[in-house]
Amino acid sequence: MESLSYQNWSKEVLKTLLLVKTKIDDNEFAKSLYGGFYIWDSKFILNPELMFIGINPGNGNPNNSGQIKIEPESQNSYMEFLDGENDSYTLAKETITSFQMAGFTIPEIRDLFNEKSIKTNFYFLITKSQSDISKCLNSIEDYSFDMFWQQSYHWIGQLIELCNPKIIICEGKSVFDVVKDYDDVANYEWKNDCGFAARTNGQVIIGYNRIFSHIKNKNELSELIRRFMK
Repeated sequence: MESLSYQNWSKEVLKTLLLVKTKIDDNEFAKSLYGGFYIWDSKFILNPELMFIGINPGNGNPNNSGQIKIEPESQNSYMEFLDGENDSYTLAKETITSFQMAGFTIPEIRDLFNEKSIKTNFYFLITKSQSDISKCLNSIEDYSFDMFWQQSYHWIGQLIELCNPKIIICEGKSVFDVVKDYDDVANYEWKNDCGFAARTNGQVIIGYNRIFSHIKNKNELSELIRRFMK
């Protein structure tokens, strides 16, 4: 990829999101389904130990303002649960529990998540539910969900290359299936609602099935975390 830098990447993303936002805001039905665009759930860190990739920001996102927010945050959003600021953040609780089951202490989790990890989503569009992504985008003029998927695929592939994480945790099977196919894998396994793909460069992608914000098999996920991170 030519002269890839965070500045170039963010400019490209912002340019496209502004165009999509204009189309959505001109359509009352589409506008009712989204809460804006939001890229980062963490700091921006190069060569992190860990990268979380979710599906898309949920409607409970504090940046649900109808605006575009591309700037990195001051901390990983999972710190809100650790700090007692958001006890209803179920996926944070489930993820932290999985790391504890893998043998990480809370101080170790704090350090890993906030100082050595980045967190984003495959789709930057804020919606109440995953199904609303396609409903929103397919209802606007001269655009479609498929077009946004292609752009999201391009952006996340670039971001992975740019940041170069050691481990990627995909917060959903659909994201895992996409991310593992960016490049060749030397080893792959999926069983009991969890799996991993290991690349020849040493990068490992871990994924899991979930029901809404509940990880289906935390025992198996914790084993993968222990295997590749502890």
